[in-house]
Amino acid sequence: MRAAILAVAVLALVPIPARGDASEPIPAKARSLADRGRAAHAAGDYSAAITAFTQAYVIAPSPALLFNLAQAYRLQGNCDDAALMYRRYLATNPGADQRALAETHLASVERCLHKIALHIPLETASLRAASPVMQSATASATPVSHRAQIEKDVGIGLAIGGGVSLAVAAYYAIQAHEAENDVGAAFARGGRWSDIADTDARGKSAATSAKLFGAGGALGLASGVITYLIGRHDEGPPVTVATTPHGVQLGVRWAY
Repeated sequence: MRAAILAVAVLALVPIPARGDASEPIPAKARSLADRGRAAHAAGDYSAAITAFTQAYVIAPSPALLFNLAQAYRLQGNCDDAALMYRRYLATNPGADQRALAETHLASVERCLHKIALHIPLETASLRAASPVMQSATASATPVSHRAQIEKDVGIGLAIGGGVSLAVAAYYAIQAHEAENDVGAAFARGGRWSDIADTDARGKSAATSAKLFGAGGALGLASGVITYLIGRHDEGPPVTVATTPHGVQLGVRWAY
């Protein structure tokens, strides 16, 4: 009991991280503690999971750790601390699907607190039930993170811009080729340089523009494809549901 009170007190003093990926790398110690917490959670040792998640959170605060702490407290039957962690997680402004899942669990632990206040016997099975928003053993949808969607949109925009630049480069290349042919034909007819200087200058200018637009278009197209692929890599279901020998286990995609 003292350890649980101390853990909640420590978490209350740690600032709530804003939504989004941290710009600084996650310390190896925090990663190790988070992995240890997930392993303990999967094994049903919620006390050990809470300890590991708390230590990881103190080192590197993360909304995902708040959610997993709330899950561990709820499955442990600690409605009071679970409600606190769910509220702290919701304060990080998660996405719509994560918010709906957290609010559903928060409502269940708040009912638990109400029953405790009224001295009504608790049904632990209701605390460990799967969220009603998930109807199957696997998430039926794959919500895309806001960052991944932005990356994909930027990638598409760059690719389109690169394609347009390549088309403009092709137009100028044709103009340069036609000007070169006109200069050659004029020389063959014995034309004077003063008569064909303008055509030659126009051809050289078109050739320069073709090179510039071609280089920019190739760079934009390549950058767009790479950025889009990065967005595809970053997207994925933030919420997962899996069956276990003890029932159903819910989780969120880790930020690290």
